[in-house]
Amino acid sequence: MKQTASHSQTPTFVKNESNTKPVLYQHPTPAEMRTPRLAIIKANAIEAFIFFVLVLLGWLGISLFVSLVLGG
Repeated sequence: MKQTASHSQTPTFVKNESNTKPVLYQHPTPAEMRTPRLAIIKANAIEAFIFFVLVLLGWLGISLFVSLVLGG
């Protein structure tokens, strides 16, 4: 008995063909890494708006506190 038991159902392939490209990873170019100018302007506008709202709320809170304590 020279037979060997094969428990694998994997077919035998003739050639190992890969679907990957020869270059798997390339570093991003400086143009790809640069933040768009519109995104910077938008982020600065949002932060300025939040700052002014907090300043306004702080001013109103302090004014209300002073007028309640000192009467006014």
